[in-house]
Amino acid sequence: MKRIAMFFVMAASALAAVPDVAKTIHAIGEKCQAAREYSFEGELFLVGQRGAGPAQGLSHAKVKLALAPDGKFYLRIEPEGKDSYVLVSDGQKSWAWVPRLKQYTEDEAAAREEESGEKEGSDAERDLAETFVRTVMPALARLNINVKGADFGPEVPVKFGNRKDKWPVLRVLSRPAEDKSQTVTQLAIDPDTLDIGRMIYSTVMRGDNTKIQMTIDFSAFQIGPVPASTFEFDPPKGAKLVDAVPIPGQTGSFLLNQPAPDFELKTLEGEKMHLADLRGRPVLLSFWASWCGPCRHELPTLSKLSEEYKDKGLVILGVNDEGKAPARKYAEQAGLAFQTLDDSGSKAHRLYRVHAIPTLFLIDKNGKIVLFLKGGREPARLRAALTSVGL
Repeated sequence: MKRIAMFFVMAASALAAVPDVAKTIHAIGEKCQAAREYSFEGELFLVGQRGAGPAQGLSHAKVKLALAPDGKFYLRIEPEGKDSYVLVSDGQKSWAWVPRLKQYTEDEAAAREEESGEKEGSDAERDLAETFVRTVMPALARLNINVKGADFGPEVPVKFGNRKDKWPVLRVLSRPAEDKSQTVTQLAIDPDTLDIGRMIYSTVMRGDNTKIQMTIDFSAFQIGPVPASTFEFDPPKGAKLVDAVPIPGQTGSFLLNQPAPDFELKTLEGEKMHLADLRGRPVLLSFWASWCGPCRHELPTLSKLSEEYKDKGLVILGVNDEGKAPARKYAEQAGLAFQTLDDSGSKAHRLYRVHAIPTLFLIDKNGKIVLFLKGGREPARLRAALTSVGL
C-alpha cells in the first residue's frame, strides 16, 4: 500500500515542467466530458486490498458498453463463473437477455443514463463488473480535475483492434478528496490519436488503508457516433420471452409487498412533498422523462386517470430526474394534471431501483407497494391496477 501511495513523488509544478503531459490530460478530459456517444469493450479485472493484507481478486469479466442520446444503451457482461447477460435499449424499448437460460424480457421502456458513484440500492446489488465498468467514462471525464501530479511512464505492449504496439503510460495522481481518498489513473495511450489501450484506475482510502484497483485491457474504444444497430435486439433462435430474468440489481420488483421507501422531494414549483405524509391514500408513482418516447405515450393516460380518480383519494406523482427546467417545460406543454417531483439527484430513482422508464409503483393506503410495472401500459391495464387498491 505504501508503494501505491508513493507511486508519484512530485508536486503540481511537474505539470508545467512537461507541457505535453498537461496537454494530454486536458485533451482526454475534455474529449470525454463532451462525449455524447461512445463505446468500448475489453477485459476487466478488479482487485481489492485492505491494509497489509494480500490483494484479492474481486471480479474478472469481458465487458462491452455503448451509450448514445435519447436513452440508447448497450451493456454486455460476461463474468467469470457467473451467467453472462446483455442489457439493450433503443430509447423506446428495453431488453434483458441471459444466454445460458435462453430467456429475455422486452419492455416499452427506455434505459436511464445513470450517474457514476451511486452506492445506494441498485449498485449494491449489481455484479461488481457492471458497477465498475460504468465508472470508466466518468473517471476519464474527471481526469483533468484536481490533478496533483502526473508524468509519462515507460511504454507497455498493447493489443488494440487488429494491431499490436507499444504505448507510453500516462500516470495521473489526484489531490486528496474530502474523505482523504486519492485516485491513481494509468492510461496506455497512443499520443497521436489518444486511443486508450489499457486503463488502471486505483482508489486508495486513507481511513482504513483500503485499495480498489480496476484494470481494463481495451480491444476497442470509440468516442463518437455508435452504429444504430448496436442498440437493436433480435432474439436468437430458441429464445423465450419471459416476464423477468435473473440479473442483479436490474429491477424494482423486489419491492413488491414491501413498505414503500420514504423520501422527501420538491415539486417542480418548489413545494416540499414527503411521501410518508400521503399515508392513508393510494399513491401512484410514475418515473418519467421528456426524452422518453414510451413515457410521452403513457403520460396523457395518467393525466386523465388523475382527474378521474382524484375525488376517490388517488394521488398520482411524477418523478423526473432531468432537472426542473426541462421537466417543467414538458409538463406545461403536455398539460399534465398531476404534480411532478424534481429528482435531479436521483435519490428516489436509486431507492426504487429504477433503471428504465416509464416505471410505475402503486402504493396502497397502508404504504405498501402492491404493483410494479416497467414499461408503458395501455389504459385498461392501468385501470385494472387501480381496482386492486379499491378504486
